[in-house]
Amino acid sequence: MRAAFAYHDARQNHIAGQCSFAHGALPVGMILQLLYTSLSRYERGHESDLLILQSAMQSNRELGITGYLLRDTHSFCQVIEGLPEVVEPLFASIARDHRHFGVVLRHRALQPTRNFLGWSMGYASLSPEDSAYLSTAFADQPRGMVMAFRKISRLVAKH
Repeated sequence: MRAAFAYHDARQNHIAGQCSFAHGALPVGMILQLLYTSLSRYERGHESDLLILQSAMQSNRELGITGYLLRDTHSFCQVIEGLPEVVEPLFASIARDHRHFGVVLRHRALQPTRNFLGWSMGYASLSPEDSAYLSTAFADQPRGMVMAFRKISRLVAKH
């Protein structure tokens, strides 16, 4: 895997407070983590990639969002995490973005800690091997999702 771009912000350490959630009150300290995949309207390296990163870096810092975007030739795989009342509308906005289509929410979980602490928006370009691995893992629900998330975490840890 080649790292095309990465942004690290050590100040990104937001602790969640009390808020409502679909199944009742969210325990103090819990954050929402989403992982989605989508198909890009443009090939990797198109100017839209840089625009996505610039916009996400700024807005994610302001919103207290952390996460990572993986890119292969024709698709995206992104993890976003933060307060549920921030993550939910952000994901809805991302899903409506005209630069991609076929958005599939693959993972949604409440967690006590962030997996991408310090990354307001990390970015990496996937090798063909990593891309094939994730495609296979996503096809094997739900066990494959655990494998995919672990692989993504290992890929990010290298950067």
